[in-house]
Amino acid sequence: MNTQVNPVPLESETEHTEGDGREMFKAVCKLGLEGIVSNKLDAPYKSGPSKAWLKIKNPKAPAATRAIDGTF
Repeated sequence: MNTQVNPVPLESETEHTEGDGREMFKAVCKLGLEGIVSNKLDAPYKSGPSKAWLKIKNPKAPAATRAIDGTF
């Protein structure tokens, strides 16, 4: 039996979006997603850790609640 598994990406890449970050975060939380990652508007893209990147986590997302209750 030859079974092929299609890998699921661990992260999603989206197009550049500008606007009200609070509204975006509310929508992300409503969808049950883990959060958003944003980059300073005037900062060039640089992969890896940087002070220009900001990660905002949804406290009600499964990943966050597992860390809180220790079920991760």
